[in-house]
Amino acid sequence: MEYTEMEQYWIWLSSVEGVGVKRFYQLLSIFEDPREVWNNIRAPELKFLGAKALANLRAARDERYFYGVFAALERAECRAITRVSDDYPKLLSEIYDPPATLYVRGNCPLDAERMFSIVGSRRCTRDGQRAAREIAAQLAREDVIVVSGMARGVDTCAHEGTLSAHGRTIAVFGCGVDVIYPPENDELARRILDSGGALISEYVPGTQPLAGHFPARNRIISGLTQGTLLVEGAKGSGAMITVNFATEQNRDVFAVPGSIYSPLSAAPNQLIVDGAHPTISAWEILDHYRWAEKPKQLSTAPKPPELDDVEKSIVLPLTEQELSFEEIANLTQIPPSKLNSHLTMLELRGIIVKVPGGMYRAYLDPPGSSI
Repeated sequence: MEYTEMEQYWIWLSSVEGVGVKRFYQLLSIFEDPREVWNNIRAPELKFLGAKALANLRAARDERYFYGVFAALERAECRAITRVSDDYPKLLSEIYDPPATLYVRGNCPLDAERMFSIVGSRRCTRDGQRAAREIAAQLAREDVIVVSGMARGVDTCAHEGTLSAHGRTIAVFGCGVDVIYPPENDELARRILDSGGALISEYVPGTQPLAGHFPARNRIISGLTQGTLLVEGAKGSGAMITVNFATEQNRDVFAVPGSIYSPLSAAPNQLIVDGAHPTISAWEILDHYRWAEKPKQLSTAPKPPELDDVEKSIVLPLTEQELSFEEIANLTQIPPSKLNSHLTMLELRGIIVKVPGGMYRAYLDPPGSSI
């Protein structure tokens, strides 16, 4: 990767430990550009950095350190995009405190016309997982790049849903792009890259996933996109940090409604009360941005399947939520051997499906309509 002289000094300065975004821009308000910081490393104006950061900066004013930064980028198989680079994402540059430098693995465009973020609880429900996957997949089918934070729960489901539709997704890290966190998402990270997506971070390669990095990471998730969807989140949820950033950045906020008695629906329900866009499918998002037109409803509905009383006792609960074999057995009181036979036949007829985690789901109209 080739960089201009200005980009090289920009990357150098932003890589110094202790010179975060705030101090980086403070330095630029004092000196003309990062080169002048290099040339005036003993200037008294640098004292505002504090002893530790100033010592780090002066130690980094060294050719071995300077060229070592770029060697580290090559080892991590990533490139750096600075705010003075032509390919720095425009939307992100408009936020209050844009990252001075982005470290990127993958070749996914960061400035595409169709980009949307999905966030939510790490401890999401089965329906939350399903909503994140299905909405992300539908967006991906309309060539929308889905952005999320690679965290457990909703974030992971959003990335997985996008990949299931052969779409592109961007994961924003709170650590170096060569440090996969959570570690169980190592395979997911590989699939994101193989599918034309990207892993990005404002932290230099090798940076560990410290707790303080993640709130700042969230402003990048919302800042890259025109809108953010909150799938699930309890009151005070960490996912609300991203939503609050989206509001501050004058981005659109969408929320998936849920039961008023569910703690994990408290945050999205309150957002809807406060004016967020209620979202029950990807079409609310696609229609809002005019990215796709919702297909017209068929004039005649398909004939509902004929079910006997035992089959109804199995299928009706599965239209409401995913259930395990044991949960279905406890609910219906059907002996396991007979239940297994019924489930197999219902699967063969296309009435229920087995979903990840050994769960079952019926994709039919709700009770009272077709069954």
